Amino acid sequence: MYHKTRYCIEKRHSTFFSIIDRIEEADVDVQTDAFLDRPPSPLFIPQSTGKDVSTQIEDGDLFDFDLEVKPIVETLVGKTVEQALIEVAEEEELAEIREQQREYEELRNAELIELQRLEEQERRLRAEKDRRMRQAQDSLQAEQDVAQKVAARAFAKAYLQDLVPSVFNNLRENGYFYDPVEHEIETSFMPWLVDKTLTHVNQLVLGRTILDSIIRDVVNQRIDDYEKLADTLRQVIEGAVDMGTSTGDVAQGSGQNTDRPESAHGEHHGHSEHHTNEEGENHTGALLNDEAIDERDEDQLNAEEDAGGEQ
Repeated sequence: MYHKTRYCIEKRHSTFFSIIDRIEEADVDVQTDAFLDRPPSPLFIPQSTGKDVSTQIEDGDLFDFDLEVKPIVETLVGKTVEQALIEVAEEEELAEIREQQREYEELRNAELIELQRLEEQERRLRAEKDRRMRQAQDSLQAEQDVAQKVAARAFAKAYLQDLVPSVFNNLRENGYFYDPVEHEIETSFMPWLVDKTLTHVNQLVLGRTILDSIIRDVVNQRIDDYEKLADTLRQVIEGAVDMGTSTGDVAQGSGQNTDRPESAHGEHHGHSEHHTNEEGENHTGALLNDEAIDERDEDQLNAEEDAGGEQ
């Protein structure tokens, strides 16, 4: 692709160098020697025991520096020039290579930019497609969710139509929903009122029990007194009857002669019996009046106790 000028140095003369385009080539063959046997051992040379001598070499005795250094300097200069020319050629070649690389990089960058643009366009199209698909799926899912919610709401409404009132009624009956005032009255006021009422009722019952015991004792005492009085009256009546019987017998024996004494005696006997009967009736009426008075007093006491309990 590129023609590289080749430079070479050919020695035309012992002190002259020329630059040509073609390089001379020569073939040289080398052949190894045959296998050699072990060389013989060197002869033993004993150490010198004589006197050593030295030789002094003055300047200019062995070689002339100016004369001998000239070909070396020419060689160094020629090699330096040759190396410089080679480096210049390499620099030019590297510059051309860099220019080609720059052009290639520009073309490659343009292609990469175009590729990135196409990839970005493809990515945007794919993203838009995915977004549209997700949007459609979300819309379909939302419609399904709405339909399920509507169906669930209708089912729940139909199912809970009778359940909710029953639940609230059960909770209300179990005491979870209550009126604060009513709850306060039931929990605080009513127990206190019941305790006070029980205390008062117990006191009334105790008072009535004591009063009944007193009344019972009084009534029993009066009954005993009335029984004693009745026994006494009965004895008096029996004595009067016995006396009347004996008097009638005497009058009957003496009244056989005259009728008037019999009638008088009969009237007297009838008057005695009538008097005895009146006394018995009066005694019975007194007993009945006392019992009525006791009952009236007891009823009045009971009415007063009931009125006090209600207050």
